[in-house]
Amino acid sequence: MDIMDIASKGIVAITKSFGKKVKKNSTAPEIEKVETLKISGNGYRAGFSTDEIMPDLTKGKTYWIAGHGSGHKMEGVLSPVYISAVWLDCGNEEGMLWLGADIVGMTRIEINKIRSMIMASPKIKGCKCINFSCTHSHSGIDTLGYWGKPNLVSIPSDGKDPEYMDMLMNKAVKVAEEAYANRKSGKLYIGDITIKDGLQTRRGFLDKHEVLSRFRFVPDDGTNETWIMNFGAHPNSLGGSNRMLSGEYPYFMRKQIAEENGANVLFGIGAIGAMDAAELDSEDNVNCIKLQAKMIADAALKIDNDKELDPEMKIMQQPFYLPVGNYVLTLLAMRHVMSFKAYPNDESDIGIAMMTEMTYMSIGGKKVLLLPGESFVSTVYGGYKSAETSPTGKGGEINPTPLAEIAGEPDMIVFGVSNDMAGYVVPPNDFILNPTQPYLNGYRDKFDLNHYHETNSMGLGAQKTIADAFADVVNRF
Repeated sequence: MDIMDIASKGIVAITKSFGKKVKKNSTAPEIEKVETLKISGNGYRAGFSTDEIMPDLTKGKTYWIAGHGSGHKMEGVLSPVYISAVWLDCGNEEGMLWLGADIVGMTRIEINKIRSMIMASPKIKGCKCINFSCTHSHSGIDTLGYWGKPNLVSIPSDGKDPEYMDMLMNKAVKVAEEAYANRKSGKLYIGDITIKDGLQTRRGFLDKHEVLSRFRFVPDDGTNETWIMNFGAHPNSLGGSNRMLSGEYPYFMRKQIAEENGANVLFGIGAIGAMDAAELDSEDNVNCIKLQAKMIADAALKIDNDKELDPEMKIMQQPFYLPVGNYVLTLLAMRHVMSFKAYPNDESDIGIAMMTEMTYMSIGGKKVLLLPGESFVSTVYGGYKSAETSPTGKGGEINPTPLAEIAGEPDMIVFGVSNDMAGYVVPPNDFILNPTQPYLNGYRDKFDLNHYHETNSMGLGAQKTIADAFADVVNRF
């Protein structure tokens, strides 16, 4: 038995003891079933704002790059990183805000703080819903805490910088206020395009869902359009050796669209679990992300199937409990590496759950689902592995119904890493843990595929919990 096996046994014991204390000393409040919010009017109004969220480089502080291994000190800047906001209403006094940022993710605890700050602003009226989507750049500043300096068994310290987090939250309020102030009347369209061979995966998926979706707001006064875009590719191609701050391909994609079309862009990722943008330059990672950006921007500029949307929105923002079975992430929470509140839960091996949420929307009839983690594409759109091709030897029949099938919307748009960061969501028949170091280190299956993703999941039951919660939302929507 090596040191990592011993460490793993210790982590399991510590976290299970923690779960028993949580169960003994606290209760899990019943979560209210949220009613569907309905907004309609005579025509859409939208406003946009964006601002940099750059760290202070004058103080000699250490910032940690998020997204690959922990302990990666930022050494410079490849591209600036941004936060943006879109206000959307139907011509009356009620609407919603949608924010997006070039960060790897943020917990619901921080996002709820941002929501409270925005709702307290006297400059915004009638806001009924706030969503926060992350581009999930693997070259941004650590905003979760996972990527600080690690100890001997690879457990990181908190990588968040308090001043940077405060700045990020204040900038969120600023762009929200400005987006509200910038609202103007116009028409809203939805369109999409398939980017053939635009994605790659190392987990052997049957279907990659290479669809780029675009909401396109066209102001009546002829000023710049506002786009809300979605594509299911990890912004991670600078790789684990990178120490430069960057928004990766989303930054360069937005830059090209602004230069060629003038459009403002809020971008969010889709079902990105084990899904990367195509490797377009294997020798030069910087050139690779620029080519990825061009591939996606070129496709967005070619969309020609826009459909005008009626001015009506339905929104349901539903919290739910997600059982936590990940011993390592629980230990990080116990050490206050990231923000976390544990609730007692009988479905978890540890005995705890987190409170997270999903947002289901119909915008002019187009269905959109915002999810808290990194869902494997098959959990959303189907295409499960067979018993012969799955690492467990079990077929897709043991997996929950895919979310798009639950919704009855095969082309439903999914935004991942939105309103919370709840890890990877892996189908049960594709879920493999390291037998002696569960959640601490990955494991290669009989097909030599790396099951790293499970180490950053909440556990085997995550997909079922999300599917059950979504089925309830759809039934009441």
